[in-house]
Amino acid sequence: MAKEFKTVDELIELMRSRGIQVGGEASSAIRRESYCAIVNGYKGPFIDRAAMRSTSDDVYLEGTTFDQVYALFKFDRDLRCLTFEYLIRAEAIMKNTVAYAFCESFPEHDAYLERSNYAKAKDMLVPPSYKGNRQDLYRDNMAVLMGILNRRVTPNKHMRPFVRHYVDTYGDVPLWVLTNDLTFGNMAHFYQLQRRGVQNRACKLVLEANGNGGRLEPQELLRCFEVLVSYRNLCAHDERLYCATDEGARYRDMISYLGKVLPAREVEACMTGVRRLIDGYSEKLGTRVRAEVLEAMGEER
Repeated sequence: MAKEFKTVDELIELMRSRGIQVGGEASSAIRRESYCAIVNGYKGPFIDRAAMRSTSDDVYLEGTTFDQVYALFKFDRDLRCLTFEYLIRAEAIMKNTVAYAFCESFPEHDAYLERSNYAKAKDMLVPPSYKGNRQDLYRDNMAVLMGILNRRVTPNKHMRPFVRHYVDTYGDVPLWVLTNDLTFGNMAHFYQLQRRGVQNRACKLVLEANGNGGRLEPQELLRCFEVLVSYRNLCAHDERLYCATDEGARYRDMISYLGKVLPAREVEACMTGVRRLIDGYSEKLGTRVRAEVLEAMGEER
């Protein structure tokens, strides 16, 4: 049965009936952010699991306040804003190094539209855990990628001005220009379909860009694409972050993949910001919830 509409006053009473202590800020917060985003989105650490075994309604732990739930909501929003800044830095490095590596091997401006310049199905890079049909995956991924690339360079009313400039002026669009019109996810598929030599070169360029030294293998960079693309989209679409497990990676795991792409000083700056956020919200969240948040993120308590 569909949920019926409730006024703000009715939602306040609903919270009280379920054991949430509601103060004066609740009404304005719900009007600004919505009950669904705040309470339904961040109720997890406050639910009384034992009490809910005998009822289908939400029951909250004794002493739970709306301010605590709202504090977790605001912490997560601040965490998304902070994290997104570093994810888009990683996105820029990964997109541009892959494009550069391809253009070194295939310098013709429209080389990316030629299927013969990509890996064969048997050589396509896939995650070690992949058990499906490689040929089918290759066919589908190649068809999707070629469709996206061709649409981006075919004149239409939605074409970006800088792409149209190159089409009108030069007749084609170099990959290093088109990269700005491709999503992080598009470039992840592009990388996966590259020949191994291009992938190896991209890995070396990433290391040169971040100055961290060490080694980065093509399979590792593919995993970086998988995790960082997923977390970037999560942040961009305002989804819950602190307890995310996208692509089987918790927040701390995601930071480790950032560390393979970004300079070490930038990753440390990100983590410093995260620690400050946690400290800043600790009193509002309370000791127990703070501990649950850290555990969900994969951080030490």
